[in-house]
Formats: sequence, C-alpha cells, structure tokens
Amino acid sequence: MTSIEITVIDREGVEHSGVDWEEDESLMESLVRNSFPILATCGGNASCSTCHSFLDQVSFETAGEIDEDEADVLDSLTEEEREPTSRLTCQVPWDEDLEGAVVRIGPF
Repeated sequence: MTSIEITVIDREGVEHSGVDWEEDESLMESLVRNSFPILATCGGNASCSTCHSFLDQVSFETAGEIDEDEADVLDSLTEEEREPTSRLTCQVPWDEDLEGAVVRIGPF
C-alpha cells in the first residue's frame, strides 16, 4: 500500500513529523489511526466539526474544492475557530501531492 508522510501540529503546539497517511484513508482516518485527538463524532459525514483542522496554504490549495456540506459546517464555526485554510479532515482524501503537508489540529 502506498503512503505519504505529513507533519501534524497538536493542540499543544507540538510538531509531529513523519506521520504516516495511507492511500485508502481520509486525512481524518489517518489522524485517528495515529492517535491524535480527533473525535470524528459524525463518522466522517461532514455533519459535525470535531475533525476541524488547518492545512498549510499549499496543501489547502492541493486538497481540492470544499463541497456544500463541508462549507455549511465550516460556516457554523465562530470567527475565532475558523481560519482561511480550515478544512474538515474527513473531507480531505489522500493524494500523493499532499506529501509533506502540515496539518494543525483545530480547537474542540
């Protein structure tokens, strides 16, 4: 199975490099498998914001368009919670072009 490595910054600001993201996973599934505190309450259906995180600008642009369901959930976040590169990690599919992405886990 093909995988890529990403860097994850946890809620305490600690950087974890070399995090493995496998080809058959969404970003959320990789974060959960690697024991990051992502609740994924809705099971990856873009109906909650418990997997909300921030991507670096290049990865945000590479990850593709935000669909209407994801946009609705992101729009429900407060200004303090949301940033220009906010994404629901359950809606970010694996892409080899995301090798080296930097993901900062969002607030609860």
